[in-house]
Amino acid sequence: MDTADDRSAILRYDQLTARVYGEHRMPPGTRDLILALGWVTLRDPRRHDPTVTTWARTREVLNADNATMSRLIGGDAPRYEPDWNAGPHGCQAPMVRVDRLCGRSTSVSFAEFDPVTGWLTPWGFCSRPRCQEYMRPIAERADGSKAKAPEPIPNTGGLLPIFFASDWERRYFKAAETRVLPGLIGWTPPPYGLSADEWPEVPGEHRPAAFPKLRLIAADGEIVLRSGPALVPAGDA
Repeated sequence: MDTADDRSAILRYDQLTARVYGEHRMPPGTRDLILALGWVTLRDPRRHDPTVTTWARTREVLNADNATMSRLIGGDAPRYEPDWNAGPHGCQAPMVRVDRLCGRSTSVSFAEFDPVTGWLTPWGFCSRPRCQEYMRPIAERADGSKAKAPEPIPNTGGLLPIFFASDWERRYFKAAETRVLPGLIGWTPPPYGLSADEWPEVPGEHRPAAFPKLRLIAADGEIVLRSGPALVPAGDA
């Protein structure tokens, strides 16, 4: 017969699952890890066995070796990853008589860094005099923008700490040290926090909402109420 604790655990797991599947920023590997941790913590028949640790059991449930676990955890390390494919390709100067960009192969390219978010915008222009003229004020504005910009607000990772209270900084560091993800070498924690629901909200971007966190050493959960830092232009800091 189910106890009240069992029924509560079932409800919590259902809520966790619904939230995970409703989070559009959730990469498949992170989704699998969160669901496995939720199962081991809330629903696994062996969850009350004191000889079974949460992480060992999760590795067993996922049929994952150490390298795979490091890849799953490291893939969620909070960081900023520029989307190099988001902008237009080719020369970005507008045409005069038609409503489109030039698009010719670029001869000059550079990045401009946002003074509030620290995010970069890639620019590229061809050698046409008209396009070079259009480029000039943008290049002047971009010059030195990196030095003036704050550390970029993360746009990747930070989902595991939304759902589970654990020593994530240590786990992210350990995953980075295994070098299974080359882009994670030299990872350091961002100043905005590890949990994506704590990061400043970037206009036009989706920020995950908070969720009652589960402790990985017990079946009960708690909401961690911490206000994230607000967006502040670099010059006002």
